[in-house]
Amino acid sequence: MSEHDINRRRLLTAAGGLSLGLAAVPAGAQAASLSGARTSRSAVTWENIIEKSSFDSWTAFNQEWNHLYPWDGDADTHNGAARMHASQVSLSQGVLTLTATRLSSADGTSPHQPHAPVWYRSGAIHAKEQIVVNDQFPEYDIEGEFSAQTGLGIWPAFWTTGTWPEWPPESDILEFVGNSTNLFNTWNKTSSGDDGEEEGQDHFVTRAPVPVVNSIGWHKYRVWLYKEGDDVMLDYYFDGDWVATHRGKGWAGIPQRLIINLQMGSYASELSGPGDDGWDEQLPGPAGDTHLRARNVWVGRTRVW
Repeated sequence: MSEHDINRRRLLTAAGGLSLGLAAVPAGAQAASLSGARTSRSAVTWENIIEKSSFDSWTAFNQEWNHLYPWDGDADTHNGAARMHASQVSLSQGVLTLTATRLSSADGTSPHQPHAPVWYRSGAIHAKEQIVVNDQFPEYDIEGEFSAQTGLGIWPAFWTTGTWPEWPPESDILEFVGNSTNLFNTWNKTSSGDDGEEEGQDHFVTRAPVPVVNSIGWHKYRVWLYKEGDDVMLDYYFDGDWVATHRGKGWAGIPQRLIINLQMGSYASELSGPGDDGWDEQLPGPAGDTHLRARNVWVGRTRVW
């Protein structure tokens, strides 16, 4: 099933129509959506909140993105073995590159669980605009094209998370944890009822794994979010094909941040904590530079007036 077959049953249109940056929606579907929109909403429009050109220059970047992680305090670290630096982020011909570099000795320890020794310098960015699915903004489209190195010790991600420390919610749109299988993950505080949902100590997670042949090649990763009562539904796509639909339980109205980062070590090195062989050195993992590249990252949403 293609992304447009899925989308067309939910696209909101108004008299002026919407410019979604997608292929044309069949006329019959447009007419049905238009009829419903006229009876239930005074006006619905589409707006882009991150343009595909945001990596074209540092001026464009600075309008849409900030460096590091979005949480207050310790914003240069997370749950891996890399400390984030703006110097590890570069732009060239519309492509964002995050570079992780192995250090000669550990740069302290991450303050975030599982408190990995920091053996890498790397890069992370987050969007200035928050993602809030609610009655005013009932639908969001988040997508991007990525070239990702994968393997033991490598942990790239393109994801949303509740404004820190509000976690979950979390949606992993791209996440490779030590191998070449992308994980489309949806994390909840309470059970969503999704098939295959797993319960953790303080969360529930539903996963949709997709093995990726040649992850270093350019692939498109996407999530379409739409409000359903107090919940948010998430349609995940890989290279234009629908993969899975998950439920974000009680997500409506909760602000989230959009992050692109290249973490290293820790769980991606199949390490859980002190006592594991290789924990102090955060190995196995790459000895040289590792890269995550992104282009055409785009976020849009419907607005109800």
